[in-house]
Amino acid sequence: MLTGPFTRTNRTGAEDGVSLVELLVATVIAGITLCSAWSWLWSSGVASSATVDRARASTAASFAARTVTEELELATGLREPPAAYSAGRALSVSHTHPDQAPETVLVVWDPIRHVLWRKAPGTYLADHVERFTVSYLDRRGRLLSTADLQNAEWPDRVSRVEAEIVVSAGRSSATAVCDVTLGQR
Repeated sequence: MLTGPFTRTNRTGAEDGVSLVELLVATVIAGITLCSAWSWLWSSGVASSATVDRARASTAASFAARTVTEELELATGLREPPAAYSAGRALSVSHTHPDQAPETVLVVWDPIRHVLWRKAPGTYLADHVERFTVSYLDRRGRLLSTADLQNAEWPDRVSRVEAEIVVSAGRSSATAVCDVTLGQR
């Protein structure tokens, strides 16, 4: 007679099968082991996803901040944004490159689409942007108020520009800050 994997020989030499109790105990032990492994794998996946989200948010915020910083460092002048955009969520600068026509670069945040645009709409600098704020400071380091920005000559009073960009990805977010003194290269 053939013996299978679920049979055994007792003292008398007869073959017995695996009892139902032994099978249930083995199933319970296997189930506990698999549940523990599943829990560990699940938490590892969640931790990995959170790390990826933080990296995505940080990379997008850093790229946008570097681009805005470069635009400000290359600026030959600060301009008032078009009437459709407030100065607190848009940045307009003039560039003058050798042997080229002067260029106006506009950086605008679209809070509905959560996109930060360059030459709005043109090339987006970052998506999932939760906040983009621009602050203008005078030569004494004082923040220009909303009333100051109503004056037509306010761009001439600005010596420093600060911009804060907050980008989200999943449940994570990252903040990048630009702080540029105009006219210094």
